[in-house]
Amino acid sequence: MVKEIIVLREGGILIFHYSVLGTKKLDELVAAFLSAVGSFAEEVGQDQIRVMSFSSNKLVWERKGDLYFIALVAEEDSGEIHRVILKDIAEQFVSLFYSELLKDLPNSRVFRPFADIVESILQKFDGVPGLARRYRTALLPADDIRSLKATLSEIELNRDILRGGMITWDGYVVVSNLRAYELEAVLDLTPPFASSESPEIVKMVEHSCLDPSSSFMLIRVRNKGVCAFVVALGLSEKTYVELVSPFVTRLQMTSFFDIKRFDPERMERPIAFYEYDAVVPALPLDDVKRDSVIVFANMPDEMRKAGHYIINSLSDNRTISEVQENSGLEREQTNEILAQLIAKGLVRITKIFPSMDERDDRFSAYLEVIGIKKRDFDVVDVVWRHCTGSRSIREISERTQIPASRILEVLRALGGYVTWEKERIISHVR
Repeated sequence: MVKEIIVLREGGILIFHYSVLGTKKLDELVAAFLSAVGSFAEEVGQDQIRVMSFSSNKLVWERKGDLYFIALVAEEDSGEIHRVILKDIAEQFVSLFYSELLKDLPNSRVFRPFADIVESILQKFDGVPGLARRYRTALLPADDIRSLKATLSEIELNRDILRGGMITWDGYVVVSNLRAYELEAVLDLTPPFASSESPEIVKMVEHSCLDPSSSFMLIRVRNKGVCAFVVALGLSEKTYVELVSPFVTRLQMTSFFDIKRFDPERMERPIAFYEYDAVVPALPLDDVKRDSVIVFANMPDEMRKAGHYIINSLSDNRTISEVQENSGLEREQTNEILAQLIAKGLVRITKIFPSMDERDDRFSAYLEVIGIKKRDFDVVDVVWRHCTGSRSIREISERTQIPASRILEVLRALGGYVTWEKERIISHVR
């Protein structure tokens, strides 16, 4: 379910906001979004970032030019499906307001009527994200979806045609008003119907999941798949076929050339904050402590205590991994707290670049004093040449093939001999 949609100009200028329930949760997460995108872009490429999770919600976005089209959706929803929806919204938004968008400071009031278009687009896709949570889903262009759903609804007005849907031969749901257990049954019935050498176009199938007074009717659709209907028994097969013919005809006329296939969302890995970036104050620490009280006021006790721990650890360049481990919370809860703090401008996420002095007699003596273990020294021996303040923890890990967690553990053990830079230092290579 889409809860909110905003259009954000690069740099953080909000130019359009749509909310199903009138809430403005996205306004609070915009700063977190920008911080996260800034953090990830240099690492994985800005165009590859599409989903970011925050507790029970997630942000899904599509970029067009210097505009971000961002949707706040339920965690279990398909990010793939919502990106298709956002792409449709983006195309229409830019087309309608092209001249206004050329201005350095566009008038946001001009964009307000676009809410009607957003609602019409969401109505076209109504129900599709819900299907995609559990089933393989085939997605047609929005206008084709609307036409098929409208035609299906019309034939279901007949009391003898209870519910219907359509599935491709390879098991992707195109459109369905079937109940969940009926759809499961049809998905089981489709492969044998597809592989059958029988020339029959229509097949009536009684099934244990249905009331004894009803039956499935399966109809082959050439080169596309199978239409499935739950029908009330009592009429002839020919009559049933005539009743559903408008929907079958509409399907035959619909091109599947632009169809997109999606697997259930469990295959997608949402992006969150990189765990070896650091959490640092965005304001003087006393101001952060004072203002964070308001942020934590409405949080559950467990999250409020963890939030205060995060604030108290800001002066230590703690990574998100260390903060999460010591807070006692799940990763998603930690991300939610960080998102709120970032959104209020109290903290920010930054890469950290470890820096060590040249190796000399003093360094060897220091290692003897702290009693470093040989296995830890072996790590130091490898990563030392990269610790010039010019490479982040992730970059050092990628170059040395040593896990980032292990590098951090050993460097922390060196205490004051390692300094942690928040800006990349251009340095000579050792």
